[in-house]
Amino acid sequence: MTGIGEMLVKAVADLDGPLRLLLSIVCYILALIAFFQGCLRLLKYNEDKFHAPSVSGTVVSFLIAFVLIALPRVIEAGGQTFFAGDSPVSVSLGYGGRAADYDRMLGAVLTIVELIGLLAMIKGIFVLRAASDGSGGATVPSAAMHMLGGLMLWHIGWVLLAVQTTLGIGVLRIS
Repeated sequence: MTGIGEMLVKAVADLDGPLRLLLSIVCYILALIAFFQGCLRLLKYNEDKFHAPSVSGTVVSFLIAFVLIALPRVIEAGGQTFFAGDSPVSVSLGYGGRAADYDRMLGAVLTIVELIGLLAMIKGIFVLRAASDGSGGATVPSAAMHMLGGLMLWHIGWVLLAVQTTLGIGVLRIS
C-alpha cells in the first residue's frame, strides 16, 4: 500500500497511544473541574437557596466527576450491556474488491472512529449536565444519543459484526 492509505496507517500507529493517554489525562482534568464545580454549586446553594444553581445540576456534576475518572471501565461496561462477550476477532466491511494491506487501512480508520466515539461520550456527559441545568438546546434525549452513539463508535467492531450478521455481508475481513 502506498500513498494516503499508508500515511494514514503510519499516522494512526504513531498517534494512537499518545492520543489515548492525552484523552485519559483530559478526562481526569475534566473530572476534577466537574467535582470543584459541584462543590461551588453546593456553596452557592448553602448561601442563597433561591438564586443557586439547580440541585439536579449539582448532583450531575458529582456524577460526571465519578464517571470521567472511570470512563474506560464505564465504556467497557456499556459495551458488555449491548454486546455480551469478547470483542470480535474480525468483521467484514464493504462490497468491493480488496487491495493489498486493505485490512491495515481499515483498522486505522476504525481506531479513529473509536477515538471519535470517546469524544462523543464525553460530550454527551456534559450535555446531560446542561440539560439538568435547563440550558437551552440541551436535552436528555440528545445527551443519551451522544452517549449511545459514542458507545457504539467505541465498540465499532461489534456494530460491524451485527450489521454483517444481519445483512449476510462477508466480503472484506478486518482483523
